[in-house]
Amino acid sequence: MELKWLEDLLVLLEEKSVTRAADRRHVTQPAFSRRIRQLEDWLGVEIVDRSTKPIRILPQGAMLETGVRDLVNRHYALRNSVHGEQDKITFIAQHALAISLFPYLIAQVKKNLPDTNYRVITADNTECEALFLKEGELLLCYQSGQIRFDFSNTAVHSEKLGVDRLVPVASRGLARDLGELSPGMGLPLLMYQQGGFMFNVLSNSCLPDTIRDYRVQPICESAFSASLKQMVLADMGIAWLVENSIQDELRGRQFVSYENQLGTASLDIMLFYRPDARSLSLGRLIADLPGVEA
Repeated sequence: MELKWLEDLLVLLEEKSVTRAADRRHVTQPAFSRRIRQLEDWLGVEIVDRSTKPIRILPQGAMLETGVRDLVNRHYALRNSVHGEQDKITFIAQHALAISLFPYLIAQVKKNLPDTNYRVITADNTECEALFLKEGELLLCYQSGQIRFDFSNTAVHSEKLGVDRLVPVASRGLARDLGELSPGMGLPLLMYQQGGFMFNVLSNSCLPDTIRDYRVQPICESAFSASLKQMVLADMGIAWLVENSIQDELRGRQFVSYENQLGTASLDIMLFYRPDARSLSLGRLIADLPGVEA
């Protein structure tokens, strides 16, 4: 297995087109396709459906993204560590926010602090607290209702940056097949991993009524909202996804919202930071950024 195959897969998942992905990787389309096939041979599973034009990324291919991206990032992190660890500010970020909000925050911060370097460690919400207390200087995460971190015994500062929502959506194709939702009908659901933060939020809000009113058919569960999103795009089921991460799909009508039928769950976007001078200054800078709300 070669690292470039994994990088090819990530570009293909982002572009959803062999032609565009090959252009980004600066190789010919046949060469790019051969490398994807070599990766499939090594994994022992097909990643793309070549019977359609354009090709379609299969669900098992989409579900590889988080693990592959983590593996590639770890590879380069190991290489960079050989050259000495620079003085970086460490963010701990919940997976969904590391994708949707963190890039914007850092882009804005770099305008004010161009010479400062950063690293971000992503984790499930349930792991964020321990990571923050162990090695992070700032923590970016969701909180909801009574599901909150308790830093009352520490000198940690906090800011509420905004509000997001978990919105139930299906692909346009699946919504067409399901028709109008009615009590008692079967609903194919894509769920968050039991015991995780998102699952607990839904268990305290939308899920009980959904289970009461419909025949819930669990299709798959995942700890990562990004993988659930890809499964929704693949017509596999309905999932509650972070609203800010699906704006393009809602505007483009790739997704159909069922918020009126199945309800939504509110999420507070929180920033926690340590009281040392560096973290305090950066935390206050982020809290004052214009348009920081996701």
